[in-house]
Amino acid sequence: MPTVITAISASETEGFIAGTLFAQGWSVVFRAIDWASLEGFISNNQEIAHGALLLFASDLPGISQANLNSITSKVRQSIGFSTEQQRDGAFKDLYEVPKSVTDLVALVRGFVRAPMMRGLNTPQRVVRKARVIAVGSAGSYTGCTTLAINLAMELSILEKSTLLIEGNYRAPSIAAYLAMRNINNESQWKSIAPHLSLTEINQEQAGRIDELMERAASEFDFIIIDLGSISGLSNRLTDRRWTSTMTTWCCDQADELMIVSRADQMGSHRLTQVIEILRNTSVRAGLSFVMNMKSPGKRGEKEEAQFLSRATALKPIRIRSIIRDSRAIMAAEDEHATLVETNERSNVRKSIAELARELKS
Repeated sequence: MPTVITAISASETEGFIAGTLFAQGWSVVFRAIDWASLEGFISNNQEIAHGALLLFASDLPGISQANLNSITSKVRQSIGFSTEQQRDGAFKDLYEVPKSVTDLVALVRGFVRAPMMRGLNTPQRVVRKARVIAVGSAGSYTGCTTLAINLAMELSILEKSTLLIEGNYRAPSIAAYLAMRNINNESQWKSIAPHLSLTEINQEQAGRIDELMERAASEFDFIIIDLGSISGLSNRLTDRRWTSTMTTWCCDQADELMIVSRADQMGSHRLTQVIEILRNTSVRAGLSFVMNMKSPGKRGEKEEAQFLSRATALKPIRIRSIIRDSRAIMAAEDEHATLVETNERSNVRKSIAELARELKS
């Protein structure tokens, strides 16, 4: 987890920033009250300072642009906040103090992810045409990819232009599921059905994810992103590896983070772990939950009751369950096709189609 140094005079502002980051599990190693104390800490703790984010404000006694320039190479990165007392242009690249926890966390995550891209990581969410839904898995083998693919297809059937994005860097599977190659060779988006396109994020694209997503959001009505497992979510949101870029972007910028869980005992255990992480991690995306592979009959009712008791704690925007239908799923996988193409009357297909209609409305 990243370490943080604060250098902010206003106690209310400093308390909000330091307290928020501490609550997220980040280590606040020093809280300077003036420039002299900051400079002294950095001089005496060079190794710690070199890996730390410096969060400063223009109200710090003794601070100046020249002083800041002198310590730039001694800290990992610096983020400056403007104050009412100092708006005369004496400092450059300052941000207004975020008004909410999620905005502050999103801003700092942006620097952790891409510290040199100052202009692309602002607290305000982008207003866009597309509705962006990220589908993440609470563990393994939850049917997350199957849901993402079929949800995108159902939205396209409703005549909504939809982009399906392979965002699971660790175990990409959409191309294999649909028996496709060279997804990104023809153009930025590969058309795979009427109103439905597909793309895959690679290492090169991850470095310009904000630009790519801005373009996609201007061209499509819906964007569905398959993230794969999010069991290590808190660690991904604070590291700088390219494999975490899509997950971080979705937590900060997506409209909805849809978490898919299995209905069995292990699925329930994994879901509990993810919920506990989310209790202590601020994300701007609205949360929703889908219990997949629900058993029929009374057993399914029990599974659903347990699922609801866990998921409702985070006040999600929607909770859904999808009944187990192994035959329909296996038939679609064998034919490398979607459910509507192989068995449009199956219960699992009807459930996903209903979810798509709900999202459209």
